[in-house]
Amino acid sequence: MTTAGVAGGGIGAVALGLVLLFYQIGRWKGGDPTPPLHFFAGVALAALLFLGGGVLGVMGGTAAALGDGLGTYALKGASGVAAASGGTPSLTGGEKVGVSGVIAGLCLLALYAGLIKSGRYDLKSPVLRGALVGVWLGASAGLVGMAMGLIRTSGNTVGDLLIHSI
Repeated sequence: MTTAGVAGGGIGAVALGLVLLFYQIGRWKGGDPTPPLHFFAGVALAALLFLGGGVLGVMGGTAAALGDGLGTYALKGASGVAAASGGTPSLTGGEKVGVSGVIAGLCLLALYAGLIKSGRYDLKSPVLRGALVGVWLGASAGLVGMAMGLIRTSGNTVGDLLIHSI
């Protein structure tokens, strides 16, 4: 993928995240009865399960590794020169959240799945909107990305407490 493609994807993700965030703020100002807590729980779910660990984290890490492997193969095949290794690879999605953070995220997911299944269907859309905003804005850099890092650290701490209290 080219640098322009990556930049365009990042700008698109930020635009979608901001549009959905402002939609949610408009709903709150318009009298949406669901508390903001449920929206922010969706953002936390995105930080713990989608961005750092879970399916999307593993897919991101696999895609990065596959891209590096294909790039090295193409460079060696075209020029006969092997690419120099840059030392330690940067962290991909799967390594940012430890097992503890994923456990905390799964506990939060189980809580909301139970609430929604028990009849609180009004919680489904704010949690889903929060998760989408978390993924779209958290995948980009900036203040939201930094906040998602704090959520991941907190999730690791909570999950660590859960693991060691059993």
